Amino acid sequence: MNEIKKRPLGKTKLQITEVAFGGLFLAETLGTARDEAMRVVERALELGINYIDTAPMYGNSQEIIGEVLEGRKEDCLLATKCGRWDWQTGPFRQLDAFKTQFEQSLKFLRRDSVDILYIHEADWAVYWQDMDQPRSRCEVDPDASYDYASAPVVRFLQWAKEQKLASHLGISGNNAHLLKKVLPEIDLEIDAVLVAFQYSLIWRNAKQYLLPAAGELGAGVVLGAPLQQGRLAVPHEQWLEQPPDWMDDDLRERFRKLYDIQKEAGLTLPEMAIRFLLAEPDFTTVIPGAANIEQLEENVNCSKAGPLDPDLHAKLDSLGKVFPGLWGKDY
Repeated sequence: MNEIKKRPLGKTKLQITEVAFGGLFLAETLGTARDEAMRVVERALELGINYIDTAPMYGNSQEIIGEVLEGRKEDCLLATKCGRWDWQTGPFRQLDAFKTQFEQSLKFLRRDSVDILYIHEADWAVYWQDMDQPRSRCEVDPDASYDYASAPVVRFLQWAKEQKLASHLGISGNNAHLLKKVLPEIDLEIDAVLVAFQYSLIWRNAKQYLLPAAGELGAGVVLGAPLQQGRLAVPHEQWLEQPPDWMDDDLRERFRKLYDIQKEAGLTLPEMAIRFLLAEPDFTTVIPGAANIEQLEENVNCSKAGPLDPDLHAKLDSLGKVFPGLWGKDY
């Protein structure tokens, strides 16, 4: 069996499989039974995946991953996140809240430390400035200046690294344009940036905004949600006639063209999406969701299958667009 290809994580010495494993869909709250979730994690290791990503907000994902990986630290790199409470009322400006949350994460993960610790949604302004509660907005203002150095989350991450509880630090978020702003200004040495929903068969914000900025600073880029959390997992033909509220006429036409290309190619949308992304050399790894072993194996096989036919790749490349917001509209 061919091994999954590995790529360097920015300026670190870490080599990460170009297809990684995300723990979101392990959660029982999303309908995955605990036994099945554990089998999926075990299979990810058997297939050679060496990077697993999770977070406190991913239901019981940390507990499941911790149980499977107990005593097997050398088998894979483990990343988790901090923060990401309810943005209207969460304790984003309380240092002790971050420490308490992370202490619980380490307990669930059955580890003394993690390889990468991300700020979860670093493109939220609630980390960076005091606001009256309940807060009326969360996203970073691209034209504003923030005192990152005094932010409790920055002091927490500095403490976690000093205490050797986290080997590397990162930021994550869903808005590539805003992460591009935070990345060079935050008062931390950032080794990894995880961006979700922003690089896929149609959405290309990360390619324009984030990959060049991260490359200049030597930070590795991790791509999350390449299937737009299900929007690109299977054809939704009904959307062409009754589009959801986030789909304008231009986006609907791109979906129509995508479905035509998919039918002609005879490949699944996930295979086209992952193999299309793997042709991009300027990111480290992609994290497609997998709720079962079949989905996991399809994801891994995309790495082993190699690039798409050049003509097919060119057709898919022509579908790309940079959007002002997450699904096509402003936040």
